[in-house]
Amino acid sequence: MKAKKPHSLSGQTSRRDFGIINTSASPYAHLRSVDLRAVRWTHGFWADRWRQCVEVTLPHHWRLLSDPQHGHALTNLRIAAGLEEGEFAGTHWQDEWVYKWLEAAAAIYGATGDEALNRQMDEVIAIIAQAQQPDGYLATQITGRGWKRFQDPHHHELFVMGHLITAACLHHRLTGKTNFLRLARRCADYLCGVFLEPPPELAHFPLNPSIIMALVELYRTTREHRYLDLARAFVDRRGTVPGGTDLNQDRVPLRRETEVVGHAVFFTYLYAGAADVCLETGDASLREALERLWRDLTTRKMYLTGGVCALHRGFSLRDGQVWGADEVHEAAGPAYHLPNATAYNETCAQIGSVMWNWRMLALTGEARYADLMEQTLYNGVLSGIGLNGARWFYTNVLRWYGSEHQLLSNDARERFQPGEPPERKHICCPSNLLRTLAELHGYLYSVSPEGLWVHHYGGNVFDGTLLDGTPLRLRQETNYPWEGEVNFTIESAPEQAFALLLRIPSWAAGAQVAVNGQSVPIAVQPGTYVRLRRAWSAGDEIRLRLPLEPRLVEAHPKVEELRNQVAVMRGPLVYCLESVDLPEGVRVSEVRLPQSVKFTPRHEEGLLGGVTVLRGEAQRVPEGDWKGQLYRPLKPERSEPIRITLIPYYAWANRGLSQMTVWIPLG
Repeated sequence: MKAKKPHSLSGQTSRRDFGIINTSASPYAHLRSVDLRAVRWTHGFWADRWRQCVEVTLPHHWRLLSDPQHGHALTNLRIAAGLEEGEFAGTHWQDEWVYKWLEAAAAIYGATGDEALNRQMDEVIAIIAQAQQPDGYLATQITGRGWKRFQDPHHHELFVMGHLITAACLHHRLTGKTNFLRLARRCADYLCGVFLEPPPELAHFPLNPSIIMALVELYRTTREHRYLDLARAFVDRRGTVPGGTDLNQDRVPLRRETEVVGHAVFFTYLYAGAADVCLETGDASLREALERLWRDLTTRKMYLTGGVCALHRGFSLRDGQVWGADEVHEAAGPAYHLPNATAYNETCAQIGSVMWNWRMLALTGEARYADLMEQTLYNGVLSGIGLNGARWFYTNVLRWYGSEHQLLSNDARERFQPGEPPERKHICCPSNLLRTLAELHGYLYSVSPEGLWVHHYGGNVFDGTLLDGTPLRLRQETNYPWEGEVNFTIESAPEQAFALLLRIPSWAAGAQVAVNGQSVPIAVQPGTYVRLRRAWSAGDEIRLRLPLEPRLVEAHPKVEELRNQVAVMRGPLVYCLESVDLPEGVRVSEVRLPQSVKFTPRHEEGLLGGVTVLRGEAQRVPEGDWKGQLYRPLKPERSEPIRITLIPYYAWANRGLSQMTVWIPLG
């Protein structure tokens, strides 16, 4: 599918202020989203990824989900609609594959105006309409098997209906149609009837709380208050009824919670939904809890890549009490426990973190949330998709031992294609990546009474409006993240003064800003937004220079897995050492880095889709023979110099089976 000429980015479409989430009327939003159609990728790192999403990833997903032998997702809906005979196949969440595809397709249609894609969406929506039950319920994993409704939270009924509603809201905003939105409202009306005052046996629904974000978005779209009431009820009820578990944050009420616990997708989706409720209600106690939990996660339980999911399986302890501990999986784990080779870091969890931080950014306008979004997008999210746009990782480790690596739950030696044995259940991460990449331009900008906020950098054109409705056209040109210069040109602007607010990343000490060639006489502080307020004119130029010197990073001393090791970063990118780039016979685990190491950046256009590598001199300490030994007497190290090349972490595992590490011992 080729991208067509974009819609006009001026006029009525740019004034609607409908972003990934529609905060245009959210009373407690510090920042408001811009219309998805007001931003168009033009060139560079993310523009290339977006085009690949349009031309490769979206149609590839369609082939898989609509193929009865691979995805069976569309087939399940056709069977439920009475359009063909057969039995349900797939996971309890198979329906969400179709809904996330529709969400991505709507975002891409909004940018390309591809009418063939528009018709394709209508055809799928017609099938969904026939599959929906007369009362609004829709979950083919239940109806297709003849099971009773809401017998087990693990059946994920609310999860798939949440993704249906989310996709329908975006589809309505970007197409103007109501065919999908009608289905979403029928579904939500049914859920209001069941869950606003649920019977005791439904007290611990939902398990995966995507429905909370969905209901708030439906409220924003329709202004029907009962949808917000149900979203708030799901948040308020969490942890208030005996029998809950830390697996899905249902043991302690959210407002009283002191630490991040349990399944990482569950907690990121819950916190994102709670932030949505805050944006509409201004609940101070809820906001305080979310900020407290954010600090716990980012200062004690998060990987350098933005990964938020340390454990395949473990236990959640309260007050050090082992007895009665909750068994958890795909979990954040205890404080400072961040293993590398067994890191789970489900791709969906990192995407959930981005969604949560986007809402916290809208709520507060604080740069720390955008900083974490950038760190996570470039590293913990992008590592989940192969450079060809059609292969994926479900888990994202930080150290890999190649063919010798012991596979744990959902690990893979090489990137997989969902729908192929044994990865038939691995659909949530690829479909989540699809919609994230399709919507990524919606995360670049926000507006407030001050002016236009620039959160992230990449070649694009903003052709939209400020909060008061006055039009603004701004062009951003950059080769970021490979180069640190970002240039903005005002192509048209209102007569009145307004501010451009540019995020200065927390790592960017020494950043410089100039307007029309003159340095600005204000402080440029890392981890803040620099405010450039003036009456702008067409032709005005703003230059932002971000230092991209390679830097060594160490971990907190309580992270025992990382003592006496360092990682290397350049700009927002985490780098890694992959065995493909070492001399034959040299193992990744034999490499040591001197503290005085100097890396030389070099852009390799023909390598891994075009990356900047870091070259430097390290030491090799041969391991010797460890066969049959777990311990041995310490021997004096025999080291030899070795030239090494580091690549961006997101690009590893694209050249065959290899060893890899992010963290390297100091020599």
